[in-house]
Amino acid sequence: MPEPLRLKGISASAGYAEGPLFSLDPVVARYAGKATAAEEKAALETALGVATGRLATLIEASAGDAADILEFQIAMLEDHALTGPAFAKIASGQPADAAWRQALDAEIAGYETSDQDYFRARAADMRDIRDQVLRALTEDSEAAAPAGAIFYGEDIAPTRFLETDWSSGGGIALKAGSAASHVAMLARSRGVPMIVGLGACPTNPAGVALLDAEHGGIVLAPSKAEIEAFRLLSSSFAARRDRAETFLARPAVTKAGTPVRVQVNIADPSDVDSIDVSTCDGVGLMRTEFLFGKTLPDEETQYRAYRKVLEWAGEK
Repeated sequence: MPEPLRLKGISASAGYAEGPLFSLDPVVARYAGKATAAEEKAALETALGVATGRLATLIEASAGDAADILEFQIAMLEDHALTGPAFAKIASGQPADAAWRQALDAEIAGYETSDQDYFRARAADMRDIRDQVLRALTEDSEAAAPAGAIFYGEDIAPTRFLETDWSSGGGIALKAGSAASHVAMLARSRGVPMIVGLGACPTNPAGVALLDAEHGGIVLAPSKAEIEAFRLLSSSFAARRDRAETFLARPAVTKAGTPVRVQVNIADPSDVDSIDVSTCDGVGLMRTEFLFGKTLPDEETQYRAYRKVLEWAGEK
């Protein structure tokens, strides 16, 4: 039996998960080149449409932050400033897959070299956009992960996270990644354990792993004793989390007894659907500018948005 291997990273979403490792390493699929530049252009246009349609389908099952992320990706795919360089490369004789990859890699590099963590974290969204179109070009599909799997690899795409059924458990362990990424934000909101920054692994890990995303570590090929100890930690975490939830509906006060108002910030009226009004003191900031998308919202649209939030807040 192999010796247990322990890797240390950074907690991005606290929690515990025990399950089989599932590799996020991409499988390279071959693209069948076309005979003419016109056919290459048509192939990329079709792939962009397929990727956009896939995102639109995901949006139908999403709300709040998840929907915002997907809408951002659709907007990027429809932006000529992003797609134009790829079509220009096709016109100069490159195949669609190489043209798209080169154009997007240039964009991704700009995000990755930013001196701000926020923009570096957005590189994952751009890689997701790139890879969705490449999969559409090659007619490739992602392998399905087993229930309760721990996703392990360099990074994980937002769409991969949103397409995964987390109801059976599971978690995320990334060699790179960022605690400021969209996936980390989604993981925290949905209680999915996640760690980032594990770095390179000296072996090719497989089998069962123990993910301790409270302290930022993972154990590969754990011993029986380690599994038993891990399960005790997991149970303790769940009990502490349950106890903490009993305080959610209580008024927030300092140790000296000074009341503290706890208000939520929302980017979309649908955000309140997942917030229990008894756990806060109302809305502190509503990002009304997000109502203004590609078209100006009419009076009825704005009325419904504000009314929804006011009815949710009640007397708060």
